[in-house]
Amino acid sequence: MLQVFFIDDDKPTTIVNKRLAVRSELFDRIEVFNNSAKAYDYLIENKDNVSLLPDLIFLDVNMPAFNGWEFRKAFLNNDFGKKIHIVMLSTSESSKVIGFEDVKDELPCYETKPLTIEKIIKHATHASL
Repeated sequence: MLQVFFIDDDKPTTIVNKRLAVRSELFDRIEVFNNSAKAYDYLIENKDNVSLLPDLIFLDVNMPAFNGWEFRKAFLNNDFGKKIHIVMLSTSESSKVIGFEDVKDELPCYETKPLTIEKIIKHATHASL
C-alpha cells in the first residue's frame, strides 16, 4: 500500500481528490494539505522518518504565497530517505502557460485538473515501481 498527499489551496478540490483516492483502494494513508508551506514543513520535519513520508504527491501549480514551482524547487534541494513522486496539477492544458518550459532538470509528471480515479491509479502505479 502507498501513501499519497494532495496539496491544493482549493478545499472542494481536495475533498473530491481524497474521495477518489479512497475509492481507488490503493492507499493506506491519504493526507490533504490546503497550504503548501505547511505541507513542505511537514516533509522537512519528517524527512528522516520514511514511514511518515508519502510515495506520491499531487501538487497544485497555482497557489498563493508558496506556489507549486516554489515548493518543487525547495523539495528538490533536500534529501529524503525515499523516492517521492510529484505530479504537478493545473487547470491549464498548455505546458507553456504553467511554466514547464523553464524546467531545466528532469521534467515532472503533469496532469490537468480535475483528477480522475484513472489518473490517480496511473500515477500510483508509477510510484509503486
